[in-house]
Amino acid sequence: MADLAGRSGRSGRPERSGIPGPVWTIVLAGGGGTRFGGPKQFFDLGGEPLLAHPVAAARAASDGIVVVVPAGTAESWPPPPGVRQVTGGATRAESVRAGLAGVPADAGIIVITDAAHPLATPALYRRVVDEVRAGADAAVPGLPLTEVVKEVRVADEIRSTGGIGPSPRLVAGASLPRETHRLVQTPHAFRADLLRSVHADAREAVEDSAMVAEAGGLVVVVPGEPANIHVTTPDELAMARLLLTHVRSEGESDEFGTGRVHAVR
Repeated sequence: MADLAGRSGRSGRPERSGIPGPVWTIVLAGGGGTRFGGPKQFFDLGGEPLLAHPVAAARAASDGIVVVVPAGTAESWPPPPGVRQVTGGATRAESVRAGLAGVPADAGIIVITDAAHPLATPALYRRVVDEVRAGADAAVPGLPLTEVVKEVRVADEIRSTGGIGPSPRLVAGASLPRETHRLVQTPHAFRADLLRSVHADAREAVEDSAMVAEAGGLVVVVPGEPANIHVTTPDELAMARLLLTHVRSEGESDEFGTGRVHAVR
């Protein structure tokens, strides 16, 4: 396990700074687009495949890029010069590890993003990288919750007089406190040695920053970008097409909030 020493104790603020080595970004585009109805990473957004947008943003903030694509699709999008392309695995974690295998050993910081967040700006990439440069083990962008988020369960049966829809239905439980939760986007930045360490046992995980936090690492949340939506459906792609004009005209998408929030370990 990578060294996690050098913490300031109760403040949670890292003391370590100045991680040497280049910054590499892994762009995950290895999904089959089950929810979308096809491989969305190759669908058009502003005259280019969805995948091309995070690659362009990452190039402005990285020394190198590895793109992870599904097996048999390498010819669907020839990468720009200098961008490495590898074949992904059956799961997200396997695709991350395929990307890690393509990152040089001397990388100091590794950024992980995905084709489903095509509108993240270069400024957001720099923001998460800067936090790791400053001493965090990882950094992720997050937005404050503006709606109520409820815990739900599936009810096998609801006694009712009728007229409220077929079973099974979702039943609402507790509301999550908005003050202590964030909607987390990509890109995520990591100390390269720690990211490789948490993937060394080849276990499955939905998301890498959770693996780092479970290992005792400090994951910092920086302000996200409202226009940096997660494209998982055709309707969201249509929304991204509308937002793209705004992002291009502004240069950077509007930022939500100012300071930073430290994840609890």
